[in-house]
Amino acid sequence: ASDALAAGHGAVDAARASLEALTASLASLDVPLDPMAAWQLETSLTALAEKNPALAGVAAAVATAATSALLAKLAGVGDDDVFRKNTVVVNGETRVVAPVAVPEGLPSSYDIEGIRAYWRARPLASLRRTSSLLVRLVAWGVGLLSDVAAGSETVERNAKARASSLRDLIAEQGPAFVKVGQAVAIRPDLLPPAYLEELQTLLDQVAPFGSDEARALIRQQLSLGGEDVDLEDVFEDVSAFDEPVAAASIGQVYRAKLKVGGYGVSPEERDAFLGNTESQSPGSATNEVAVKVQRPGILETVTLDLLVIRSVLQAAASVETFGVDALEQVKVGAEGFLPVLDVAAERFLEELDYGLEADNASRFEKDMQSVDVVRGAVKVPHVFRGLSGRCVLTQEWVEGRKLTDITSDPSTGPLRSKLVQTLLNSYMVQFLETGFLHADPHPGNFLLMPDGRLCILDYGMMTEIGADQRVAFIEYIAHLSARDYDKTLTDLVNLGFVPPELADDPANRDVVVPVLAETLETLYGSGGSAAKKLDKLSEQGNSRVAELSDKLEALSKEYPLQLPPYFVLILRAFGTLEGLGLSVDENYAIVDECFPYVARRMLADDSPRMRAALRSFVYGGGDRLKIARVRSVAAGFSEFTNNMDEAVSLEVGSSGMVEDNGAVEDRKSGSVDAATRDALALVFSAEGNYLQEILVEEAVRAADALSRNA
Repeated sequence: ASDALAAGHGAVDAARASLEALTASLASLDVPLDPMAAWQLETSLTALAEKNPALAGVAAAVATAATSALLAKLAGVGDDDVFRKNTVVVNGETRVVAPVAVPEGLPSSYDIEGIRAYWRARPLASLRRTSSLLVRLVAWGVGLLSDVAAGSETVERNAKARASSLRDLIAEQGPAFVKVGQAVAIRPDLLPPAYLEELQTLLDQVAPFGSDEARALIRQQLSLGGEDVDLEDVFEDVSAFDEPVAAASIGQVYRAKLKVGGYGVSPEERDAFLGNTESQSPGSATNEVAVKVQRPGILETVTLDLLVIRSVLQAAASVETFGVDALEQVKVGAEGFLPVLDVAAERFLEELDYGLEADNASRFEKDMQSVDVVRGAVKVPHVFRGLSGRCVLTQEWVEGRKLTDITSDPSTGPLRSKLVQTLLNSYMVQFLETGFLHADPHPGNFLLMPDGRLCILDYGMMTEIGADQRVAFIEYIAHLSARDYDKTLTDLVNLGFVPPELADDPANRDVVVPVLAETLETLYGSGGSAAKKLDKLSEQGNSRVAELSDKLEALSKEYPLQLPPYFVLILRAFGTLEGLGLSVDENYAIVDECFPYVARRMLADDSPRMRAALRSFVYGGGDRLKIARVRSVAAGFSEFTNNMDEAVSLEVGSSGMVEDNGAVEDRKSGSVDAATRDALALVFSAEGNYLQEILVEEAVRAADALSRNA
């Protein structure tokens, strides 16, 4: 113990020496330094060394590294011209020259070794970025270390304030840090509740870039075909590019009008979108397009930041813990977050390729048109491929009302409720039918069009779900809805959340299933926010969970639960959707709202696993049909089909409320509703299906019972 304490004090002395050197250097450079901040850091490290020498050593090492990096920066690091703006004179006009979209040697996809090699050859830029980050982290860490040194009560009392400061720090660092922060904000296994809550509100804080740079990037894209094309050859009025209508960390959007007969527009696009109002759908604006332009140098900025983040995590994951609980938590957390970072980083770099986004939009549009229940309910803005590429995306401009405006207006309650249901149903189709999911469903990415359709924007972040995973999720939701918790354990194995060895052992199942049942019943048996449900779980001190706590702890160490990397974006998408639902109804239960789609799928999908899922649901593991479950699946089928049918029958008036456009009136006049029509088609299908087999089986059973009673 004395040796460990001496080592901790030695590390503190090293940090103190670095701080003194920093003070002297800053004095010679005439840069002010708050002596109180330096004294607080020294005092906090010394106090921490008394209790946790190893943790103090790590903190001191970070402080030392940050100090050294800052000294290097002040000594001249940062004079490189990696991100410097270049200009050229054309016909007497000074123009900005767009930087190369993908610099030579820099991977455009997530290849961490290739990225590391690129930035290793540019040490000054790397050191400048690292030093800037570490200085800010140390400044934030001073307060946290003071809390740790003061004890657990202080840590808990100040957690919200520290989390808020960390959120602001991350937001200031740019898009890569924001994306990573958003990814970890859905991982309660990695961060305390206060930090999760703050990081879920993360938004980037980046000023728009200059319109001269945007024009340069558009000119560069237009000229990639070898022709000398200028903006006037494509757009009616180039003053549209003076100011963006929207800006974010990755790029910004301009609203412009295409010139009829201009460059880059195919004859088919000209007939459909330029000047032919009869062929356009309501909500589409004649000739108008949204031109999204990527921030110059964004690939270099993002790859460098991702490398810095990953390097810090790798260092934390390899730290020697010396048996200190706090260090062990840091180590385990870093190890768990590395695969999450890799998945998020891969998707994020894909998001930087607007050409890939154009491909995604085209595929998504085709998918939505291929499924009857959502065809006509979802709008995908057309992409003008001749005017789009890696750094520029030109799409049809769609008029509509953003969900952010609707959800903030208390007078639109019925409309909001309907929209949330339509949105969830469309996501269930993406998630469990087409397998191509829009993974960025924040309210700003949705528009309610005048004809009642839902327009989905931004296809940079998509994720694919394999066929086996889609079926496994349907089975899981069906078993969850039926409260058949023993089978949900097998479902979780199929989905990759639970190791097969745990479920294969009968003794383990006897421990896990009761706890799983109680936990899932609390989480999904009723509606409400996650906070309410977690509070309810914590109150169950005398429950079956508490009784089996020792066995559960042993099992969790032998068979740790895991969040499959593929599920991160799915969790983010449906977590956002649940948040929208809770904004309408505080008792919103997303599993209950998902069941109508699952009911329709179990009835309409005749594959062997769907047959098994339907039989398991309606028979409950026995040989007698459960009437209540039959009613439930029939009601779910009807609810989903009619909801999606009504989605294209709604028109939004100037007041923002839902109005009839005639289709609803037709149903009132006696026509068969969509659910009845589809149900009759299933029952009397000439091809045959499992629903018919169940009906025949039950009819034979009923006839046999009647004959015996006769």
